[in-house]
Amino acid sequence: MQNREYLNFEGITISSYEYGEFDKIFNILSPDKGIITAIIKRIRKTSNNNFDYIDIFQKMNFKASLTDNFCIIYEAKSLQSWFERPIKLTNLSSGNIIAELTINFNSINENNNYIYHLVSKCLQWISNDIFIFSLVYFQIKLLLAEGIFPEIEICLKCNNKIKPGDYLLNLMESGIFCNNCSDKTKFSSLKLLEQEIRLLKHIKNTEYDNNLNFNNIITQKTDLNLYKKLSTYIKFYTNKELKSEKILFSSLNK
Repeated sequence: MQNREYLNFEGITISSYEYGEFDKIFNILSPDKGIITAIIKRIRKTSNNNFDYIDIFQKMNFKASLTDNFCIIYEAKSLQSWFERPIKLTNLSSGNIIAELTINFNSINENNNYIYHLVSKCLQWISNDIFIFSLVYFQIKLLLAEGIFPEIEICLKCNNKIKPGDYLLNLMESGIFCNNCSDKTKFSSLKLLEQEIRLLKHIKNTEYDNNLNFNNIITQKTDLNLYKKLSTYIKFYTNKELKSEKILFSSLNK
């Protein structure tokens, strides 16, 4: 006889795909257990009063049964939906990037609750058309939570404090080499402009609340080039391409 466990949890639907003829599988980010992969049976065939409208990028209360690590959702009630339907392409691609990064870094540890609220906050900003800052903020905070944010205060080679200027971010050694030391490294590097380094330091040390507005000076200074550089850094560690990036760049016409 199979042992059956019942779960009652809050979660954010971050991705989904069809399974079989009528079923659907969701990746649900929860504050306690990280990402839970669960199936909803016959969702594409019948209407069920146990389910509110369910789609990606919604916060919901779920009830599920767990048998041999197989999770079946049997009730879902909506708490919050960030995007109007149909979802605008820029909102969708930005949300999908956050979802892909979350799945790629799905470490089940004490960071789950922080990542959960970080995703919620960034989806709120994206719904207010704050795209690039939201993505850069998420990249930085995710790298910090995972312990792989690069050293940007001192030169890794000579241990001297970094002075204002443009520097090389060494991918292999996860930090900055000053101008005197940068020509001595043979590893792949990214050039970080002084303004980008200042932004990295500021965002690293600042926790913004949900009420961020587009007129904030930091949101205006954060541009797509910084996002692309951080994306290259992240790809170096995960060895995974983000499928949603091309769609985002296309939607921004850049």
